[in-house]
Amino acid sequence: MIIKQLPLAFTLSTDLKELKAHLLESTESLAFNPLYDLSYHINEGAAIISLVSFAILIYADKAKTAWVQSIPAPIIVVILGILLNEVFIFSGSSFAQNNPHLVNIPQQDGFADFFSQLEFPAWASWTNPKIYLYAFIIATVASLESLLNVKAGEKLDKKRRYCSKDRELVAQGCGNLLAGLIGGIPITSVIVRTSVNIQSGAKTKLSAVLHGIYILLAVLLISNWLNKIPLSSLASILIFTGYKLTKPSIYKAAYEQGMDRFIPFLATVVSIVAFNLLVGILIGLAISLFYILKSNSRARLDIIKEIYPTGITNRLVLPQQITFLNKASLVAELDSIPKNSQLIIDARYSNYIDKEIIELLKEFREEQAPLKQIALNLIGFQDHYDIHNHIDFINVTTYDVLATLEPYQVLRILQEGSQRFLQDTRIHRSTKIDIQYTAETQHPMAVILGCIDSRVPVETIFDMSFGDLFCVRVAGNVVNDDVLASIEYACHVVGAKLIVVLGHTRCGAIQAACDSVEKGHITQLLDKIKPAIAAETDTKTNRTSKNIEFVGHITELNVINTLKQIYNDSDILRGMINHEDIAIVGAIYDVTTGKVSFNDYSKALKQQGETYKLLGEKMEKVLTEANRSQSSVERNRKLKLDPEII
Repeated sequence: MIIKQLPLAFTLSTDLKELKAHLLESTESLAFNPLYDLSYHINEGAAIISLVSFAILIYADKAKTAWVQSIPAPIIVVILGILLNEVFIFSGSSFAQNNPHLVNIPQQDGFADFFSQLEFPAWASWTNPKIYLYAFIIATVASLESLLNVKAGEKLDKKRRYCSKDRELVAQGCGNLLAGLIGGIPITSVIVRTSVNIQSGAKTKLSAVLHGIYILLAVLLISNWLNKIPLSSLASILIFTGYKLTKPSIYKAAYEQGMDRFIPFLATVVSIVAFNLLVGILIGLAISLFYILKSNSRARLDIIKEIYPTGITNRLVLPQQITFLNKASLVAELDSIPKNSQLIIDARYSNYIDKEIIELLKEFREEQAPLKQIALNLIGFQDHYDIHNHIDFINVTTYDVLATLEPYQVLRILQEGSQRFLQDTRIHRSTKIDIQYTAETQHPMAVILGCIDSRVPVETIFDMSFGDLFCVRVAGNVVNDDVLASIEYACHVVGAKLIVVLGHTRCGAIQAACDSVEKGHITQLLDKIKPAIAAETDTKTNRTSKNIEFVGHITELNVINTLKQIYNDSDILRGMINHEDIAIVGAIYDVTTGKVSFNDYSKALKQQGETYKLLGEKMEKVLTEANRSQSSVERNRKLKLDPEII
């Protein structure tokens, strides 16, 4: 826009034919010849009008005064350009602008004369193949230009309103059909009018309609006045508009997005200016495609090491689209899988897998995996692929796995799961497979006695799945005969190795007990929390739910009381704890952070007398072993999975 308007802004020629030649030369692509002639063809009068116009446009753009902003600057530029040129003409100055330096609209003698100048379609040209070629080119270029203009218009709009691209193109197509029937030129949405409308304060679609009506009325009624407008005034408006559309901050923003975004952007701009819109966009698309392919070829396919109760499993999650460009990366990852290990290739998130990748995976399954004794699971592959889901191993807790686990190892597994939940690195489980292999039997490794609070989803916060945990939930995580029976069944009958009494912050049952709520069956449940309140003697005042610190103390004491009651009231569980067949610990879940703290309550239990001294010692031992062996579970599993380590 800027380059093409410079010949008009400074009127590089005084001859109409020469000026038209310059303009035609710059129509299809960038032409520098008019710019080369600037030094000796410059028209001083046009230059003065242009510079004054620039000054007005810049001042109006920067001014903060309300009355200045209320007047469209382009109108002032046009009026002032006419007045200034009339002064030049009246004074006989050499700066005066005459034809071809003024707008040149044919004179109309009414509507009849106007319509008589329209050229209707030459229907005999239907058989000319060039017509279809030119129609296709015009439709393509006009559509691309409209789409670009719509996108640019949305960004220029201060209200950031959305424009339907489909509706715009349909309207443009209908308009072109009608315009062609009455001799009109192709219709397209252009950035010039859109940006000028927005800069002039237009706020609705009505501005575009009125714009067209005003142009028609102006051509019919005041063409004499329009012909007094210096071309340099109009060119100045378009040059300033072009500057606002391509100001340095736009290039800076594109550069800050990275070279893979900046280079296609810059290449598109340069190509459009140097050639034309269609060629420029095609060049930009080609360069963008190169960077997309380059980015895809460098996409990492990482192996995720997942720790299950059954051992360490490697998981390779395939991306949404994986093509031959990713083959080298995939080969490297598959080669890195150690011998005698477990691998899951997960295609659940992929919607396209190249045939070459399918062949590579088939070769790995049939040749490399058996050679390296790799247990391989293929999951998530769609039915139309030439490779199907395949299961070599399962990751749910089985009887054999449970039999090898010690209580402290189960505690460590729960701690690791809690860490994964906190770090948002939860295991990518296959729900259907887990359901399938736990439908017949179950072998949970722990039983969790927790509150019914909806903010404490037990399996989620420990990153466990089907068949891993027994969950007993009751308000306030208190104990009664039914709860004890459930825990006894979990440990003595099924074989769970660990009992966790899980309290949590901001517990509604604890708060209700602190406020001495009495209502229906809630009363008898809250009575089980009252001993914890009585045991808290440090807080002298404000012993209500409004005292967060007090409620926190009661939560801890309530967990301790539940631990004592389980140990004291169940002969079966007490015997299993004393013989170290199972272990019991307490924990607090923070609903604000998602963290589970396995607190050491052994000291508090030892102070409760000889009855609970042994319980405290057993709890201290299992916590110490779990903390000391933070990596022992992983080492044990590696020894099982990779004999080379031995």
